[in-house]
Parts: sequence; structure tokens; C-alpha cells
Amino acid sequence: MNTIFKQLYFPYLSKLGYYPLENVYSNCGLYFELDSSIGTGYYWVYPVDNLYAVAVYALNIKSDISFQIEHPPFLCLGNYKTSNPQLILGSEITSSESLLGYVGDDDVYTFTLSKGTWVHNVAITLTPEFYKELLPSRYTGDFQSLTYGFSRLNGHENVPEIAMILKQIKAFQPSRDIAKMYYESKVMEIVSLIIQWGKNQLLFSASDSLPDSHLHQLNEVLTYLNENYTNSISLGTLTKIACMSHNKLTNSFKQTYGSTITQYIQSLRVNKAKEMLLDSNWKIGEIANEVGYKLHGSFSEIFKRYTGLTPNEFRKNVP
Repeated sequence: MNTIFKQLYFPYLSKLGYYPLENVYSNCGLYFELDSSIGTGYYWVYPVDNLYAVAVYALNIKSDISFQIEHPPFLCLGNYKTSNPQLILGSEITSSESLLGYVGDDDVYTFTLSKGTWVHNVAITLTPEFYKELLPSRYTGDFQSLTYGFSRLNGHENVPEIAMILKQIKAFQPSRDIAKMYYESKVMEIVSLIIQWGKNQLLFSASDSLPDSHLHQLNEVLTYLNENYTNSISLGTLTKIACMSHNKLTNSFKQTYGSTITQYIQSLRVNKAKEMLLDSNWKIGEIANEVGYKLHGSFSEIFKRYTGLTPNEFRKNVP
């Protein structure tokens, strides 16, 4: 039987120099380590038939590496941390941690890494059997925006909900008997978020687009928000960064990113709080202060609005 592992993962892992070992990362899936002559690193993958796979890996390269692999069509989305963002999938991303999608056709993929490059990633990979056959057989709707969403997640866009789920996948280690259930639920959750995000992006692109200069200014605002969301941010500061009036900035931001500036800041804070809640050493009040809320009650109210749970309920119910 042809599987996603045989089609996509085995050729890549064998060419890069990974070899199989007894699984020391999780209770399920396949585990590999990198040949010490090439560098250090591990690769864990949980493949399900020829449908999808989740993977977590880390590598640090001792010398320059370049090779080519022929591959069938697939979609891939990962949350990357790397010392050299420009090298990941050929994208010129600017952040050390980026949400990056890849739409692969029947093609030859050239893989290049420079000496000293390190990469950490958690990712999902989908085959056409998943997004062209399985999804339409289970759900009604137009899935065009799924591929579009993968293509638009180019390292510059921030979808905190998706990044958070990928981090949950990395942190959680389910027992063998529930692994398939857990990973399928997470993959479906990510797919649904990408479809909705892609639909929103298609709507925005169909409307009157903003000049490139305005988009560049909005990207400057987005970068500032991503770096300073735990602080008090005034609209006046943002209008200076964007070189726009208050009304122009707020309307353009909503048109381009699908949320108000306040909603975007709140979503960043809530998703950071979710990460911190997974660490039981943090008290709720401390988390509220860390993500930018002076009042515990305000933090809890906003957290429940976005998640449906209080911070305490989230900590008890999320693995």
C-alpha cells in the first residue's frame, strides 16, 4: 500500500541522512536521528495511511547540504524556528519564528541548507486523497480556499490560533490507542481554520485592493503589534508608524487582516496566555500581567470570550 510516509517522508529522510531508531520522542509514530557526520537532530513523524502526517523535528547542520527530491502533490504547513529564515522553502521571511505553508505539485524540490543553520519545526502534511477525497466525502462546502490559504501563509501572515494548535501537537504525547483520534482532531481543526482564513483572504483580494505602499505601511504596523502586544499600545503610535489618519488606518487594517486592531491584539494576548497556561508554574494573575492586563477580571473575561473557557477551565481541560 502506498502511504504518505513512503511517498514524501522516506525519500527526504534518507537523502538528508536520517536513520531510524527506537522511538524515544513519543508513544507512537516513527523516530529518526541525523547522521552525526552531517549534524545533529531528530525527526518524529506520525503518518496516517496516504492521507496526512504530523511531524516534529530539529536539526543543526555541520556543512552545506543541497539535494533534489521528486515528489507528488501535497500541502504542508509548519511553525518554523530557524537561524536563517530565508532558506526555509525558498521564502524570504523575516522572523525567527514563522507560520509557513507550501503547495507542492508533481515536481522536483531542491533542498539547500548552509553550514551552521539550525531549524526547529512542527508541521502537518496533507495528500490529495485527504483534501480532494476525504474532506468532500465528510463535509459539504467549497474547499478551494484550503489550497489558497496554504499558499498565502508565506511566513509573513500571523494566524495565532493555528500556531497555537501546532505547538499543542508538539507538546502533547498521547498514548498509542488514542493517538490517531487526537492527531486527526488537531489536523481537522487546523484545516478548518485555514479554510476560513483563506475564505476571508479571497474576499479581501476580490475587493478594491490597497496600493502597495499602504500594504507596506500596514505590514509595519503588524510587525509592531506582534512585537509589542503585551504593552499598552496607543492608536496615535500606530498612525505615526503607518503614516495614515485614524480612520484610514482602522478601516485599512480591518479590510486587509479581517479584524480590528483591538481584536488582533486581544487574539495575540489570548494565544500567548494559552501557551503559559500549559505551564502550571504560572499563576493566573501573573499570566494576566505578562500578556498585558493589569486587572485579572478583564483578562478572564476576554479569555473566555475568545475560547469559551475561563483560564482555570482551559488549564484543566486542555492537555
